[in-house]
Amino acid sequence: MSATTHIAVVDDNPPQRMILTRLLENEYQVSAFETGAQFLASVSCFDAILLDIEMPGLNGYDTCRSLRNRDECCDIPVIFVSAHDTAPERVAAYEAGGDDFVTKPINAHELRHKLKGAIEHRQRVSELAAQSSTAQQVAFTAMISMGDLGVVIDFLRHSTENRTYDAIADQVISAMAAWGLQGVVQVRGRSGHLDRSSSGDMSPLQESVLDNMRNIGRIFEFGSRAIINYEHVSLLIQNLPTDDPDKVGRLRDHLAVLAESADMRVAALDAVNDRKLQKVGIEVVLAEFRSTLARINEKNHGNLTKGQSHMLEALEHLSRTLSTLGLTEIQESYVDDLVKETLDETWHYFDEAQSLESEFSEVLNRLERLAIADYRL
Repeated sequence: MSATTHIAVVDDNPPQRMILTRLLENEYQVSAFETGAQFLASVSCFDAILLDIEMPGLNGYDTCRSLRNRDECCDIPVIFVSAHDTAPERVAAYEAGGDDFVTKPINAHELRHKLKGAIEHRQRVSELAAQSSTAQQVAFTAMISMGDLGVVIDFLRHSTENRTYDAIADQVISAMAAWGLQGVVQVRGRSGHLDRSSSGDMSPLQESVLDNMRNIGRIFEFGSRAIINYEHVSLLIQNLPTDDPDKVGRLRDHLAVLAESADMRVAALDAVNDRKLQKVGIEVVLAEFRSTLARINEKNHGNLTKGQSHMLEALEHLSRTLSTLGLTEIQESYVDDLVKETLDETWHYFDEAQSLESEFSEVLNRLERLAIADYRL
C-alpha cells in the first residue's frame, strides 16, 4: 500500500494507540484519535478506520453510525477492535455499519491482512460502480417499470432455466437490484456452499452475520437490515427503505417469495443431480447384470446340450439292456410307458429353462429402457 493511504486509529487507550500507530506507520499515513468525538470533528479524509468499541462518551458503535450518516464517508471501511469476540458484538458491529472485526491483543499479521483487504475491496467496488453505473441505471429503470410484483413474476418465469447455484444466486441478486436493494444471497446445496454479494465481494462481517443468524427464524429485521432464511437459501438485505413502512411491508413479502422460490429451485437441482448419480449406479449394476445373465445363458445352453446328449446315450443303453433281460410283452410295455413319461417331463424342464431365459432378457430390456429415460425438473 502507498504511504499516502490515510488510516485513522480511534482508541481511548494510549498504549493501544501507540502500538497500532507503530505497526502501520511504515506502510500508511496514520492519524490517532483519543475519542470518537475528536475523530468525527476531524476534517481529514481517510481510506480506512480502526475503531475501538469500548470508549467513554461516544462508543465505537455510535461513532460508526454518525460516520455512516455522512454521504462522503458512507463507504469508508471500518474495522472494529475489541477485547471481546462474541456473536452479539459482531452482529452489533455489523448493524452499526462495520466491515470487519479484530480482537485484542492485536495480531499484527491478521491486522495488516484485513486492513489491506478492506482497502482493496473499497477500491474494487468504486471501480465497478464507475464502470457499470450507466448500464445499471438503464436496467433498473426498465425493471422498476414492471412494478414490484413484476420482478417476482419475472424471477418465477425464468428460474427453471437456472442449472447451477451460481445462476440462481445471480438471478436473486438481479431481482433485489430491481427493487433498489443491496445485500447478500447464500445458497446451500448438496453440491456445495455459495455466497454472492450485490457489491461483488462479501465482507468478513457479512459472512459472520449470515452464519450466526442462519437459524434465527424465517424473517428477522433489525433497522434497515433484514435476514430471510430457508433451508437452502438465506438473504441478507442491507438497505430497506425504513422511511416508507408500506413499501418495506411489500418488499418483505416479495423477498420471502423470492427466497422460497430460489430454495425450491436449489432443491430441484439437487434432486436432478441425485438422480444422475443414481442413474450411473443403475447403469453399473445393469452392466453387471447383463454380464451375469450372458454367463448364465451360456452355461444353460451348454448344460442343455450335454443333458440331451446324455439322455440319448442313456436311452440307447437302456434299449440294448432291455433286449437282453427277457422281459414279457407286458413288462416291456410298462417300461416303454415309464421311459416316455420321464422323457416328456424332462423336455418340459428344458422348455421351462428356455422360457426363464427369455423372461430374464425381457426384464433386463425394461430396466435398460427405464435407466435411459430422461425425467427433467
